[in-house]
Amino acid sequence: VRAFDKPKIWRLVMVGQENGIEFEEECVFMLKGVISSVDLPPIYEKLRISMGTAQYKFMRQSLMLTGIGSPTFELAVKAADEIYDIFHREFPEGRLERWQLERHGAFTGLAMSNRYFTPKHDAPDMIHIPFGTTIDPRGILENMRKEGYVHGEENEVMYYNQQTNQGHTKFVKANPQIFRVGDIVEVQVSFIVVPLKKEKYKMAITLRAVAMLDGSFSQVSIPSLITLLNRIRLTKSEI
Repeated sequence: VRAFDKPKIWRLVMVGQENGIEFEEECVFMLKGVISSVDLPPIYEKLRISMGTAQYKFMRQSLMLTGIGSPTFELAVKAADEIYDIFHREFPEGRLERWQLERHGAFTGLAMSNRYFTPKHDAPDMIHIPFGTTIDPRGILENMRKEGYVHGEENEVMYYNQQTNQGHTKFVKANPQIFRVGDIVEVQVSFIVVPLKKEKYKMAITLRAVAMLDGSFSQVSIPSLITLLNRIRLTKSEI
């Protein structure tokens, strides 16, 4: 676990060496599941935020995954709980809020998200990355970020679609509007801890990338989805 400033955040990092030079990089985990709720771009109209520009920092792209009873997904949930325990020991007792699992009916869910913006005063050196047309086709987010915000590398979420041709599988960039509840996807996430008020802290799952694996099951029965998910093995190396 490493603490970073500007913005203040705690991350899981991997320490290694290459050509005799030590380096650190954030740990990114892969997880497969079924989308149970989704709030992704593109943005076609300015959101009505009653408290003004100060609330822009809370705007986010998000989704929740469930395994609808799949044993492999439950392994991922257990791994996430173990990651919380790692973070928990980095803070005084009672300061890190208890991490709560999400529920989708009778099934366990994992919620993940990423903010569209980072306040400039929290990250003065962060380089702005323009929003792509699949995210912000009308330039609404680009105009909003001028109110003291930046959209940097930390805020980017990549979207992909799995394509198979003559037995060869590849991932190509996709428009985020293709994703629906019921789609089977693979996501890349990282785990972070952010400060709250009154010296409290919270662990969050940050969304880094989403890849469509199968969109044909959006309207099928739960048993069919469980069968397919169980065919997609989730190894410890993936989460």
